[in-house]
Amino acid sequence: MDCFRTSMVALCLLLAIGCSPVVDASFPEIEVTRPDISVPPSGTVSTSSVPFSFSFDSTFLGANANLDAQSRIIAVKMHKLALIAKSGITDLSFIHTLHAFAFVPLKNSSSQSTRQMEIADYVRSGNEAVGATFSVPLPKPVDILPLLQPSSLDQRKIFVVVNLGGQLPNQGWTVDISMAISVEIRQ
Repeated sequence: MDCFRTSMVALCLLLAIGCSPVVDASFPEIEVTRPDISVPPSGTVSTSSVPFSFSFDSTFLGANANLDAQSRIIAVKMHKLALIAKSGITDLSFIHTLHAFAFVPLKNSSSQSTRQMEIADYVRSGNEAVGATFSVPLPKPVDILPLLQPSSLDQRKIFVVVNLGGQLPNQGWTVDISMAISVEIRQ
């Protein structure tokens, strides 16, 4: 997390003051972690699905109201999405489907803007054990740059909605969400 903050401070300073970096900059793996996300109980013993959501501030990835500074960000890609069991469960093998999408809400609202994108659409094939950490297979990095370029009507926050399916726990539980994101800035 300290490496993330150091990298982000440097990135934000470059973008905020509007100066051009001497060379193109690449932040190959920024780890964004959202701890202790609550997942509601399924309410049934049979196969079911439950949604949950979380958000993060897009300015940590370089989103900026200064259009010149914003235009220097040329790529923002999510390479990894992982769920880590925290409390109420110890094994995530019960997950059989996972669908996740991200959107930017309108200012002063939790309503989503027209800009949304799919992050993951996972369907399990087989019965292999997963354990306490479930790394969601992403066939290729997900380009989330459009979510960092909000209009004046949008917030500078990205919401992610996850819908899990399977033999889900009857009690509420918590997970940490971990995302590996890369950012490229041009001169």
